Amino acid sequence: MGLPWGCGCPNLTTYARGLLTFLVTLLGSAQLRVVGPGHPLTATVGQDVVLPCHLSPQRDARTLDVRWIQDHISETVHHYRNGEDLYREQMGAYARRTELIRDSLSAGSLDLKITGLRPSDDGQYVCTVRDAHAYAEAIVELEVS
Repeated sequence: MGLPWGCGCPNLTTYARGLLTFLVTLLGSAQLRVVGPGHPLTATVGQDVVLPCHLSPQRDARTLDVRWIQDHISETVHHYRNGEDLYREQMGAYARRTELIRDSLSAGSLDLKITGLRPSDDGQYVCTVRDAHAYAEAIVELEVS
């Protein structure tokens, strides 16, 4: 007799289910999206600055792997993973000068505070986020005068 569709391929339903599972997984991981301010930030030497970055759509970031990198040298400015700041991975120039603002992590905010700005802090920063299934990043431009 065959299937109602007349294709005679009994594995079609299994194939379609597998494809659907793959697409749902793909779409689910695409949910991890990071957004920066969309414009350069300006600050003065000696000031403190907050580099804004957040997940979209909003979700709890407390269990994610969040890393801020200074783009032109690809070095770690701040690394946070599963509730812990990993200072041993931080480049020396940022020692005791950075803080991931934890109050709003549960709301998807990944803001990084840098204290006592230096001329060398000028440039692009990359806010990266990773979980078990996905990776996303956004660029934040800081102009130090």
